[in-house]
Amino acid sequence: MLQKLPYDQKPYWTIERARIGDTSDVPVELIVNGKSVATKNIPADGQLHDVQFEATIDRSAWVAVRILPAAHTNPIWVNLNNKPILSKESAEWCLRAVQQCWSQKARYIRASEKEAARAAYDQAEQIYRQHIQAATQQ
Repeated sequence: MLQKLPYDQKPYWTIERARIGDTSDVPVELIVNGKSVATKNIPADGQLHDVQFEATIDRSAWVAVRILPAAHTNPIWVNLNNKPILSKESAEWCLRAVQQCWSQKARYIRASEKEAARAAYDQAEQIYRQHIQAATQQ
């Protein structure tokens, strides 16, 4: 049964691993600064399903939605009162995620697009390194 496999065994990210018991339901989580703050179950039945979350965000943060271990959105940055996101752990997590994404996708990028793609990933890595540096100085 795929649900019981450790995360480091293939197949890695698949909806079948996320199913709840014998149902078609999967847990959709709201992630704030790398931590799950809310969960809703939806059917993984090939149809579109609206999902809404309510969460109190009292400081600048990154927010994402995931179905572990099947899907994860990119972070959305929420800036409150012009304060930067200063969580070193969150920025380190995002940096590792960008690096992992590149390691898995780079070989599939067309040669004609690879330089531009690498530049975009480098820019993302630099932004996360700046967040890490800012958090270290606080």
